[in-house]
Order: sequence, then C-alpha cells, then structure tokens
Amino acid sequence: MEDSNKNNTLEIIMIDGERYFKIPDHDRMRPFFMSVVSDSDLWMFISSNGGLTAGRKNAEFALFPYYTDDKITENAENTGSKTIIRYSDGDKTHLWEPFSIRFADNYNIRRNLYKSFYGNKIIFEEINHSLGLTFSYSWNTGSEYGLIRKATLSNTDNTEKKVWILDGIQNVLPFGIHSDLQRNASNLGDAYKRAELHANSGLAIFALSAIIVDKAEPSEALKANIAWSTGLKDPVYLLSTAQLELFRQGRMPETEKTSKVREEPILLSQHVHWQVRPKKTG
Repeated sequence: MEDSNKNNTLEIIMIDGERYFKIPDHDRMRPFFMSVVSDSDLWMFISSNGGLTAGRKNAEFALFPYYTDDKITENAENTGSKTIIRYSDGDKTHLWEPFSIRFADNYNIRRNLYKSFYGNKIIFEEINHSLGLTFSYSWNTGSEYGLIRKATLSNTDNTEKKVWILDGIQNVLPFGIHSDLQRNASNLGDAYKRAELHANSGLAIFALSAIIVDKAEPSEALKANIAWSTGLKDPVYLLSTAQLELFRQGRMPETEKTSKVREEPILLSQHVHWQVRPKKTG
C-alpha cells in the first residue's frame, strides 16, 4: 500500500569508501528496471523488487531465465534471491521473508535500494524494526568469479537472538537452455534439467541430461553452469525448492545431493542455526 507520508528522494551516501545513490522506501514506488554493468562479458538486468535476469555474452548464455522486463518483475518470488528467516524469542517463533510479499504486513519494515555511482553494484536492504534485524544483499560482477552475491544479517538492538536462516538463489539455468526454448518450450527444458552437489566443496552443478535437439541423433551436454557459496559453518545445501515449506513450518531441511527438477525452480541455498549478537557500542 502506498504511504503518502513518505517521500522517495535520491540521496548520495558512502558505503565502504564508495559513493552510492540511495533510494529510500523504493518499494513505495512502482517497480522499475535497472542494469548492473561490468568490465567483462557479464550482464544483469534487475527489477527494483529483486526479480532479475543475468548471464554472460548474450541471452543465449543466461544464468537466469531471459524474459521481458514485465515478466522479470512478476517472477521476483521465484527467480533470483530468496531468504527465509525464523527467529525465536522464547515462546514464539517469527517467520520473516525479506523482500517478499509473504508476511510483509506482519512487521514494521523499511526497504532501501542502493546503486553504486558507476552502476556496477546494487544493494537491497530491508530493516525489520519489529524484530530488531536488518537483512541486506548485494549484486556485483567479477571477471573471474562471475556474478557475486553477498548477504548480511545484522542485529540492530541490544538483545541476543537465535535465528535459523535459509538463503540463496533460485531458478539457476543449466547450460544449453537458449532464449527461444525458454520462452516457447520451458516445460520441455525442465524435463532435461538436473542438478548435482559436489559435497566436499559445496559446489552445485546445473546441467542438462542431453542437449535438446530436434534430430534423431545423440547430443551430449558437456558444459554446465555452477554456483557455490562461502561464509557459513556447516551449512545444509538445497538444490530445489521442495523443502522450503518444511522450513517455514519449523522443520529442518536435509542436504540434497541430486535433483531432477521439472516444475520447481532450482535453488542453491544454505540453512544454519545462528546466534545473532548485538553490536558493540562505544
């Protein structure tokens, strides 16, 4: 719902020594489309609600489905970043999904958007005043590591908190799904998708069981897209969305080593039981 008491004004602030444009309460505006530039062949188009498409070179090497901006905005709930946080304050457990339409009306939240002065980094921030927590994530690119997402959860009051976090990215495409196939025969593409976890490294491999061709000939899929993460101790890795609802219900997910995905968007995520301690002051 629009709040006429809040004005959306562009500010210039410094974050880690870099200049950013800040749009406070960007969710009070109609969704708008942006690009994240790079110094290599990486590209990203992203909506202010978090929906995105990205890849290398062109649309035929997309890492997320390549659609028009209206469909990218509409698919924000199942493509790109996904975070679910369970917070226990003793007798009651609170469920919070930053940047989602789920449970947004349950809390006093504020959302801010930051884009770097050079247009190569973007930060989404959600402040939950009701829970005393702030979650943010950023996107930028690197020629060696590709698309880089960094997520941060901060405690904003003086109480120690016990939280469970599920965080990651959804709807990663395998190599070989070209734009025409994605638009016109996405269900056929789903039938060929497979995901596999390299358990020792936590590397997720997204590939096709075979290259999709309209000829009676063998066509092996010898290339794959990959995703990996770091920063959490002993995480549980998921390769599909099958256990998201179980996590919302308070149950613990189990690592998925393989996934033959059809209708579910693919997800690489982590689950961890984490103590969030208050920040030191003074």
